[in-house]
Amino acid sequence: MCGNHELYKQKDFPHRFGLILLILAFAASIYTYGWYEKWLTYAILIGTALFDGALYLWVGDALVCYRCGSYHKGFKLGAERLPFEITLGERYRQERMRKDRLKAKVDEAKR
Repeated sequence: MCGNHELYKQKDFPHRFGLILLILAFAASIYTYGWYEKWLTYAILIGTALFDGALYLWVGDALVCYRCGSYHKGFKLGAERLPFEITLGERYRQERMRKDRLKAKVDEAKR
């Protein structure tokens, strides 16, 4: 979208759903552990881990732009695409912050 060639690979999966799934499994395991149902607790935790692993293998990948955050999916990814790199992400975050500060100064000068 923005013409940037630096993209990172991530799983094409709603992260909120994954987090809710883990929170529910954690809450259920606490409840069963409190009732001294250790085997059921282990079954919940191990079952959730197995389900999470299966989802990881089943769900495809997507590319995300560091600069604009555009999300591209539905095509084969090569090995050259790497997961999120914190140094590149921070560089683009700082770029956005500088751009926002400059825009705020220009808007203030116009008043």
